[in-house]
Amino acid sequence: MEQSQNRKKKKVYTKQVTALVFLGLLFILCVMNLIPGNRGAGKPKLTLEGVLNGGYMEDYGSYLTDRFLGKGMFSGLDFSVKTLFGNRESEGIYRGRGRVLLEKTAAPDNKALEENTAKIKELAAAYYNIPVYVMLVPGAANIQAEKLPPYTAGRDQEKQFNQIREMLGTGVNWVEVSKALRKHDSEQLYYRTDKCWTSLGAFYGYEALAAAMELDASKDRELTPYVVNNDYIGSLAKKSGYGKGYEDSVTIYAPKKTKDDVRVLMTNMDTKKKTATLYDSTKLEKEDKYSLFLGGDAGMTDIKTTADTTDRLLIFKDSYANCLIPFLTPYYREILAVDPSLYDGNIQEIMRKAKFTSILFLYGGNSFVTDTNISKVLELPGKSGSPGIQGGTPETENGADPGGEDGSTDGGSSDAEEDTDSSGEDGGTDEGSSDAEEDTEYGETDDEAE
Repeated sequence: MEQSQNRKKKKVYTKQVTALVFLGLLFILCVMNLIPGNRGAGKPKLTLEGVLNGGYMEDYGSYLTDRFLGKGMFSGLDFSVKTLFGNRESEGIYRGRGRVLLEKTAAPDNKALEENTAKIKELAAAYYNIPVYVMLVPGAANIQAEKLPPYTAGRDQEKQFNQIREMLGTGVNWVEVSKALRKHDSEQLYYRTDKCWTSLGAFYGYEALAAAMELDASKDRELTPYVVNNDYIGSLAKKSGYGKGYEDSVTIYAPKKTKDDVRVLMTNMDTKKKTATLYDSTKLEKEDKYSLFLGGDAGMTDIKTTADTTDRLLIFKDSYANCLIPFLTPYYREILAVDPSLYDGNIQEIMRKAKFTSILFLYGGNSFVTDTNISKVLELPGKSGSPGIQGGTPETENGADPGGEDGSTDGGSSDAEEDTDSSGEDGGTDEGSSDAEEDTEYGETDDEAE
């Protein structure tokens, strides 16, 4: 009898201690979130437009969620429990065969999709002498569907792409990349823990793009892959809470022969920081190692090169473009990359910056069908015949035709060679970039660069 009472007391005591420990941890977690929180979460910028259209409140809600300390721990615990009971999906992410994570094909935001495609068509019509290309990259769940869990029924992304192609019409050049990727579907085209494609997948995408844009084949280089990191854990692993033992390798491609390389001067137009490389190796020491490419996302990134050409490319993009852009440097004297989700300006401000010879929209499929920012950046300030649009062709700041024969700002590569740092290795700022800066009329000085 006495032993039975002792056991009961012990059980009650154990429950009390467990409850106190749980409440104590919960209290500490609450205090930590109230005071510092997750300082890595990016707080949205308060703007009048954001308040009026409701975007600020939505972004602020996401910020509060990201700021919560312990989010990853609880997500991982939740996914582990679900997995124990046979669940192979969490947060729209599948735990696939062969130790890979695959993102579901997104349901399109029909309103945003219609607005985006309409604005792209308007852009192509207004700047009719500058070819416009659209390249949408399919997700791993589409190209490598055999890796999905059994009995998984997802949306048909190819059907989505075909509908978008029809919506864009014949005035916009469609770049078919899905077929190129399917030819290599047994290779590691996508990271196992991230939604983006690998540098290998981007290389095959670049080949499809080069064929569609008819890039000068004489500028092709023999490239060699170099593995620069072996412990990358991407966004899918963090979002789903699953990913231990799924670490990825990060690879870059460089010319086999040094003489085949072109020098570059990359300027982050948000921070005014200049570097003589497209790779920020310091990012390999941080959590988001994919930001090695171009130093991560920015509202606007300007890349000047020593390529022997006067062609200039404007890219509207998401993060899929970051590891593909380095393949394009031999073909363009300048590449201006704009991320509409981070850029506050409009299309006419962009078109005044340089005389582009081609315009490219390069997005992951899931991103493009849900993006609400593309149409905002492409909004033209009036219909045909309004100031700045004459005869359907918007004029640049100096009055020149954007796509005319005189669209180049120089006759060769000598000026750009002065732009870039001759060493090209330390990623430092270049003090000889004033000529190229005057070409595109950005207006910043070398003193403003870091």
